Amino acid sequence: MASSPILQSPNDPRQYRHLVLANGLAVLLVQQADSEKSAAALTVNVGHFDDPIEREGLAHFLEHMLFLGSAAYPQAGELQQYISEHGGSHNAWTGTEHSQFYFDLEQQHFADGLSRFAAMFTAPLFSSDYVEKERQAIEAEFSLKLKDDSRRIYQVHKESINPAHPFAKFSVGNAQTLADQPHESLQQAVKRFFDSQYSAQRMSLCLVGPQSLAELQQLATRYFSAIKGDVAAKSPLQVPLYLAEHQGLQLNIRPHKSSQRLVVSFALPDIQPWYRYKIVSFLAHLLGDEGPGSLLAVLKAQGLVNQLSAGGGIDGSNYKDFTLAFELTQLGRQQYQQVVQAVFAKLQLLQQSAFPEQLFKERQKLLQWAYQFYEPATALQTAMDLSLNLQHYPLQDVIFGDYRMEPPPLALYQQLLSYFNAANLRLMLIADDVTTDRQARWYHTPYQLQAIDQSLLAALAQTALLDGIQLPEANPYLHADLTLLTAADHLDKPELFFTDPGLSLWYKADTDFNSPKGHIFIQLSLPNSCQTLQQQAASRLWVELLLDRFNQQLYAATTAGLNYFLHVHRQGLSLQTNGLSANQLRLVADLLAQLPDPQFCPQRFAELKQQLCRHWLNSSKNKPVATLFSKLSAVLQPQNPEPVQLATALAALSYADFQQFRQQVWQALHLEALLLGNWNRTDALALQQLLQHWQRQQGAIGQALKPQQCLIRDLGPVWLENPPDSPSDHALVIYLPAREKSPVMMALFMLANHILSPRYFHQLRTEQQLGYLVGTGYVPVNTLPGMAFYIQSPNQPAGTLYQATVAFFRQFISELNQLHDSDFQSLKQGLAAQLAERDISLSARAKRYWLALSQGDYSFDLTQQILNALQDIDRLRFQDFLKQLLAAEYDVLLFATDPPPADTYVKCLHKSQLTELLQQQQKCF
Repeated sequence: MASSPILQSPNDPRQYRHLVLANGLAVLLVQQADSEKSAAALTVNVGHFDDPIEREGLAHFLEHMLFLGSAAYPQAGELQQYISEHGGSHNAWTGTEHSQFYFDLEQQHFADGLSRFAAMFTAPLFSSDYVEKERQAIEAEFSLKLKDDSRRIYQVHKESINPAHPFAKFSVGNAQTLADQPHESLQQAVKRFFDSQYSAQRMSLCLVGPQSLAELQQLATRYFSAIKGDVAAKSPLQVPLYLAEHQGLQLNIRPHKSSQRLVVSFALPDIQPWYRYKIVSFLAHLLGDEGPGSLLAVLKAQGLVNQLSAGGGIDGSNYKDFTLAFELTQLGRQQYQQVVQAVFAKLQLLQQSAFPEQLFKERQKLLQWAYQFYEPATALQTAMDLSLNLQHYPLQDVIFGDYRMEPPPLALYQQLLSYFNAANLRLMLIADDVTTDRQARWYHTPYQLQAIDQSLLAALAQTALLDGIQLPEANPYLHADLTLLTAADHLDKPELFFTDPGLSLWYKADTDFNSPKGHIFIQLSLPNSCQTLQQQAASRLWVELLLDRFNQQLYAATTAGLNYFLHVHRQGLSLQTNGLSANQLRLVADLLAQLPDPQFCPQRFAELKQQLCRHWLNSSKNKPVATLFSKLSAVLQPQNPEPVQLATALAALSYADFQQFRQQVWQALHLEALLLGNWNRTDALALQQLLQHWQRQQGAIGQALKPQQCLIRDLGPVWLENPPDSPSDHALVIYLPAREKSPVMMALFMLANHILSPRYFHQLRTEQQLGYLVGTGYVPVNTLPGMAFYIQSPNQPAGTLYQATVAFFRQFISELNQLHDSDFQSLKQGLAAQLAERDISLSARAKRYWLALSQGDYSFDLTQQILNALQDIDRLRFQDFLKQLLAAEYDVLLFATDPPPADTYVKCLHKSQLTELLQQQQKCF
């Protein structure tokens, strides 16, 4: 086999091989020598566009059914359980024109995993029992998203296009579209669809692992050659997305969650042939600029918008919508046409200006750097990305296609700009107060279709340049020294570079990834930012105002590969930066300089306060499971209150109150920082001096705050009822906390989650069809180990969900007695493989060490302690632990949308009662 012609980065050590099996299946093999796991992804050029018109949602239904048994492995759920128990994960998705299936697991079990995975595509069973179960699962999934605004708006869009285009089809499906029909059952239909659509010629497979290319090739040939190859590739899509009557439209849409948004849209042809130039993303950069003189900056100054994103929109094999999406202020909602006119003023500037070659070269340089210092992803992410890329790029560009950016022909740039005209315009106004006269099918979204106002179109035709709008300046952050540290500079783990009463600075030079990037984390402990509900609400608004200021003044840094994040944490604020290490210290200095002093105008204060309150109040319309987890967090972490509480406190906050808060917040400041990546000791010293100087300017130095831990002891099972604001799905969250913090207890809870998770999902979701949203998770709260079970159902009350979970617990305990020691050791090994995974990127490593510092793990060996503890756990010890954990009297918290069943022994408390009990037990650690 000849070596691969694939272009790859000089920083990419992986080996590649491409082949086509005899049945026509395109295969890409990737040897990633340092990966502990192997992964596979198969993409098929079949999606919901291919649904029969009388069976909308059939492609999505087929995706579900393929996981539910094959001739070789007839037991439903066997693949999922095998993967989970051997340290892996799996999933799938169905898109418009493609579907993808993928998994990873420990490399020594890869062959057995592939055997099960490939059998899905060679001889799926489509068992009649599971056809009915999954029809109900699709219905539950559909019901789950009935109030999801993205889907509600998506459906309106579908009803406003050429009905002959397959985008107009209902993609998800439900019990109605998937019902049996007189001439054909759903079982017959899905089998016919599979036979007529799924074929090797439409598929692309990627296998990634530490195995040699020869071994991967053998596995691909052995397991995937049996896929039938008798269906030809699809013909290109010819039907236009829009006819003339579908342009010049304004869609007025009333959302479920309160919102004020404007989407300005222009129709483009298929842009895939232009991938070499990245010309559309470049135009999105010019229009979506947030710096001084940008479209966003001018509209903000006029009090019309809060946010802008450019370049989104649907796209496919013969269409692309280029959108500019605005978050409107109250004034902007009233004067939205003025926003549209400003868009055309910016377009006018672009059309009258020469091609901005220097700005293009800046974007080109960033992609070149990203490719030159390419950081390999996980085996699973690599498999997913490359399997899909095989469907879109020529072989040599299967990797480089995402980074290729050649100067476009001038005629192409002018052609692209020519699509941005009033005749090719569509508007979408999403607001609570719009007039509507119809409802969208399936999701019942209130909306109205109308022609765009003729006076607006006339004004757009006469649009002149707008004072203040300009193209971005040359980027000052792009003058970068990309010198790499030497291997001798590498540190195995962070060291405490500097410490005094007000500052701790940790430093780790890292050369493992041969990258010129670095990460900086700074935690600011501010007692006066988080002790009361009013302070917590004010802190969050403060961050929003700061980010609003930063986004304009420091936008150039973000376009130069530098990123910054500012958020509220339980002790104060957290500031993070990452990207190229060159100029990053300058960025940190710029950020810190603006934290204490900027004056925010009352108008901007009011606009962002209103936006933040709306966002928090919308949380009451989240999925019930999400709401229950929010309530769980608020009960156990008083410094992380529920969004509705924050909204109430913020609504009462005046501008004068806020100014007083900002004056008091800097008292008793303490800093903890981490510098990791392509940094030398001179950089560490520079950061130390910067932080010390800045800290002295702020006033009194304080101590690091000790986090509060809510211990749940001797409460027994407690049921906290959460009456829904409106009729909705039923949901239950069961939280089982540890009674102590130790590596052994962490290992036990992690192992319990590892073993129970696939079984709980299979039993309550696949077999009993109690709900679509079903799962478990290892949930440490305040670093104390814990485990949560969650389930949401459209028709079964929480009491029924609780009883089914208890029955599952009892059944599992009885089955555990029959588990062989060898099987138990295999399960432990699967978890150990997950825990022992090496950092795949500098970013993953930086986050891991920062998390360790936040948990007080200053030796950075907690994971190894957990692994050691896991090694010592035998089956009997684990069995005793589970019996105690799942016992009826255990201190478990149950958060539910409904009252408890009448015959249960749990005690039902109000939130205030539970909070009072927990406060009595609260202690510091």
